[in-house]
Amino acid sequence: MIHPSELLSALLDGELSEQERAHVMDHLRTCSPCEEELNGLHFARAAVRSLPLLDLPPGSGPARDEGANVVPLTRRPPVWVAAAAAAILALFVGIATILAPPTTLEVRLDQLSDQYGARTSLEPAITPRTPVPVLERVAGPIE
Repeated sequence: MIHPSELLSALLDGELSEQERAHVMDHLRTCSPCEEELNGLHFARAAVRSLPLLDLPPGSGPARDEGANVVPLTRRPPVWVAAAAAAILALFVGIATILAPPTTLEVRLDQLSDQYGARTSLEPAITPRTPVPVLERVAGPIE
């Protein structure tokens, strides 16, 4: 037995031809599951229609002028645009890495000594002191 489930809503809305309507009504007399489905559709339809109509707060709906039926669409750029931008960025970083001059970490000891020596002469707190014998610290200068 073929159930006319898709025709039940059309029957409620009055959209069936006389022949289709007669066929569905004959089926409903003999099929209790379809009759229950029709009753459920009727109940749902009545429940939705009984809901109160709500007014939109001012400013939340479209403007009441000639362009009221036009809703502007906001479109995000496609995903491929972000992927292409990332690929181009990666390409530039790769080329910059390849073409950059090589860096060397060469430290010459005489330059380091000159820089340290110049710094210690300007900052007395870092300047190394000459060691004082322990006996002189305790007893004073030896004569």
